[in-house]
Amino acid sequence: MKNVLTVLLVLFPSMLYAGNADDRQALADLTSVKIICDVNVGEAKPLLRRLELIDETYSQLLDAGVTPTIVVAFRGGASRFVTRGVKYVDAKDEGTKKEIQGWIDQFSQHGFRLEQCAIAARAQEVDPADFLPAITVVQNGYISIVAYQTRGYAFLPMD
Repeated sequence: MKNVLTVLLVLFPSMLYAGNADDRQALADLTSVKIICDVNVGEAKPLLRRLELIDETYSQLLDAGVTPTIVVAFRGGASRFVTRGVKYVDAKDEGTKKEIQGWIDQFSQHGFRLEQCAIAARAQEVDPADFLPAITVVQNGYISIVAYQTRGYAFLPMD
């Protein structure tokens, strides 16, 4: 029996915390939040996981009755994964890139603002015309992040 419990906890670690997890104090009296997510992970699987976490956060906020306004700012190596086609990634990452593109579509449908730093695009040798249609290319991602923070957006680093 002990082995079965150990296997279950290894396979489903959320079982350890599900009963005790509670964000009510942090969210007390909040009706809305503003978040700027700084996404610069340049590896396919970790980038995909970051996007899944952004979506999970969005869903949990909605479930708690809090309306999120979210900006996702792409820069660094993440820039190669938010482009049309498979031109900028290794063949082994093509499937994951398609999953990432699916998240971009979903985020756009949720009303997220999606931005790409032009400086990062240049550093990654990505043609700005190749970014997905849902993504707005900004001159300088750092300026954008600072501006959103100045407007009261919480900074959420995703690297």
